[in-house]
Amino acid sequence: MESTQETKDVRALVVQPHTLVRQGMVEMLDAAEGLQVIAHSGSAAEAVRLAGDFQPDVVIVDADLPDEDGNDVVRAIREQLHEGKILVMAERATQSRVERTLGDGADGFTLKAIGVEEFLDTVTRVARGEVVLHPEAAAALARSFSAMNRGNRSAGAPPLTPRQREIVELLVMGLQNKQIARRLGIGVETVKTHISRIIERLGVSSRTEVVVVALRDGLVA
Repeated sequence: MESTQETKDVRALVVQPHTLVRQGMVEMLDAAEGLQVIAHSGSAAEAVRLAGDFQPDVVIVDADLPDEDGNDVVRAIREQLHEGKILVMAERATQSRVERTLGDGADGFTLKAIGVEEFLDTVTRVARGEVVLHPEAAAALARSFSAMNRGNRSAGAPPLTPRQREIVELLVMGLQNKQIARRLGIGVETVKTHISRIIERLGVSSRTEVVVVALRDGLVA
């Protein structure tokens, strides 16, 4: 593990088990404008400790760490972060992996096969608070919707209200209930009620699926 002192706009922690790949990612991120790697590690246990110590803006986690299940790492890192975000990188975007990863607290899911510019853009957007899913990850989630839920999203379904659209936009940005409440000047319980009604109107079963449908169907810009 190494750390640096200079601070740029986005402070990243890289968790990648392969030394050569990890060093390449560190150099690439450090060379990008507005990004800096403040620490990196190939160990899940050390990554959890570093997340707590350094409080990075974004933690980039390889889903295939050899010493621990990738989802366990995500969950453990999430418990250490105050406001930082988590981006998971995997070889493939299977339905079960994407669902578990987001459910355990990841803010983004992408594939290792993406290009440099797309990778840097994804890191920046996740650090900024957006929920960013590789198209294959979004498709995997979309396929997980049950036939019943898909049937509920008919053309005759009532549209979202302006307030509900505002909340969907903030969900896509990765904001949690308390942050949404502060942003809109309403109570947390009111936010929860709106989200429940949004889930019902869209015929989905979770806020993650709300984000997927919103991005897929163009409900937000």
